[in-house]
Amino acid sequence: MPVEYLDLFRDLLRDYHPPIGAFDPSGHWLHRYRLYTVVNGDIPVPPVRGTLRIERVPQAAGGATLNINYEKTSRYAGVHTLLATVVCAGDELSTPVKWTATYTAAAPAHPLKMSREQNESAVASDGTLNIKQGKVQKKLALPSAYTSNWALFDAVQRLARPGGAPIRFTLLDDDAPKPDQVLVFYETVDLKDRWPGAPTLRVHGFLQIGDGTTPQVYWVDDRGELLFLVSGLNVFILDAAAPAALVSISGRS
Repeated sequence: MPVEYLDLFRDLLRDYHPPIGAFDPSGHWLHRYRLYTVVNGDIPVPPVRGTLRIERVPQAAGGATLNINYEKTSRYAGVHTLLATVVCAGDELSTPVKWTATYTAAAPAHPLKMSREQNESAVASDGTLNIKQGKVQKKLALPSAYTSNWALFDAVQRLARPGGAPIRFTLLDDDAPKPDQVLVFYETVDLKDRWPGAPTLRVHGFLQIGDGTTPQVYWVDDRGELLFLVSGLNVFILDAAAPAALVSISGRS
């Protein structure tokens, strides 16, 4: 997935103002992203198909807690939301060791569709993930290296570039674990003059590929801050209107 995939979203990135100021990927930060999707080669109207708010709170014993608020709108599938709190280890994959989550699906105006809500919690212990989904409980044997989509929003900001060895892991996805994933440094690109109004910005891409997943590239800036995530015809773009670094738990408005 070369940088040309980022060109698909050039109209959205025209005159994009990258974040400024200090940023510590291992510190306390709050990011807000907007999700866009290309349909038939164009960005539909309204352009925003979802939003993601993710806050990282470092823990005294190491690792961090991620507070996640995600919402995605679909013309036919309605509005899907996720509210989650994920406790992550302080390793290179921000390995999730415990979480609670609430999923909701609010159907569009259609008499045959219904809304639903599901609560989930999970705790990793002694190589086993103990999961509770509503009234259903199950156990999942954990591989030595694993992570989740949301934890990768945190992890990629601290990866070595270039020269870092490929990271192999299993992805804990919504439907089933996806083994044989690889995350590796891909390329460094200067966006200046790639298209009219392109930002004066250098970005570094980390490519994730693997069984059962869409290839995607995480683009970080020189400070490590994750600006863009391109996944197929979808892109998350960081709202850089304010600094991400936080000095208190209150966040930014």
